[in-house]
Amino acid sequence: MFHILYFGVRLYYLNKRDITMIFEDIFEPVEVISHFKDGQIRPLRFKWNGRVYKVHRVDGHWTSNQGYNRQYHFSIMADTSDHFELLFNSANFDWQLARVCLDG
Repeated sequence: MFHILYFGVRLYYLNKRDITMIFEDIFEPVEVISHFKDGQIRPLRFKWNGRVYKVHRVDGHWTSNQGYNRQYHFSIMADTSDHFELLFNSANFDWQLARVCLDG
């Protein structure tokens, strides 16, 4: 993976078998319906730009620390075939849409 700065927007490129995916940094607050069970978090749906997206698949998840706060990242594919990175901040229980890769 590599990234470039394009007109003030950071774009991430992933190359897999001649397929290029362009990820754009968003970092906007979003509403998320999620499932919390046994210390695990699973996003189910989220609302962005007035549209509700159903999480079709979680492709990966990881954590990062922001000072004393832990952040949970989820790489997901929506039912629209678009790819998103959702970010949950455990300090204030807020969700953000971190990055997006729209199909087509």
